[in-house]
Amino acid sequence: MSNQRTKLQVLLFVPNLIGYLRIGLCILAALCLPTHVHMFLGLLFLSAFTDLLDGIAARQLNQCSRIGELLDIIADNACRTLSWIAVFVVAGKRITTLDAILGAVIPSTEWLTMLATQLESFDQGKHWKTTAENAPWLLKQLFKGGFKNPLGALAMLGIFGLPLAKVLRYAHPHGTLGSFEPCLSVIVPVMYLGRMLGFWAESWVISSFLDKVLDMDIKVKSDKHAD
Repeated sequence: MSNQRTKLQVLLFVPNLIGYLRIGLCILAALCLPTHVHMFLGLLFLSAFTDLLDGIAARQLNQCSRIGELLDIIADNACRTLSWIAVFVVAGKRITTLDAILGAVIPSTEWLTMLATQLESFDQGKHWKTTAENAPWLLKQLFKGGFKNPLGALAMLGIFGLPLAKVLRYAHPHGTLGSFEPCLSVIVPVMYLGRMLGFWAESWVISSFLDKVLDMDIKVKSDKHAD
């Protein structure tokens, strides 16, 4: 009974409650589509803002937990996947071939990256943001300080911002955003650069993980032959 009570206490940690809230905000945002695009964007921005709070709460209240890490990543991925789904919903038949490809490939890559990082994290007992010793120098710089560096900020801008910028663009065709139009024209190429950086990092993580899985298979096969 005491073990169950302890588990319940962990589930009710303040950072974890924030994680539940973030997932709930994603669900509410989904219900806003396709008619209330601005409300959709506002709810996702609110979810992103609360992402800043769970880490602070975890450190200040000494309530770090594995389930909290998972909730944080699931909420992040849910927001980003929903953003790409929104691109399809808002664009409709106007969607470009490039956006259709990105909307299919990127969410799949992000969930595969989550699977790889979490399995390795649980296996090695370390935080998923800790890079491997054999990781490329650029990847280590990207992950430094939990992405709190210029390269990390660029990648996060592209990962989170690019689909939202596309939703805004499809909701407001060229020339209808007023004074915000030049800003979007400048920032979208920067977002593409950040997203390419993120895709490179995700590809390395996935390929590195698959390489380790294959090494395990080879070891198991060799051990059977030895027996």
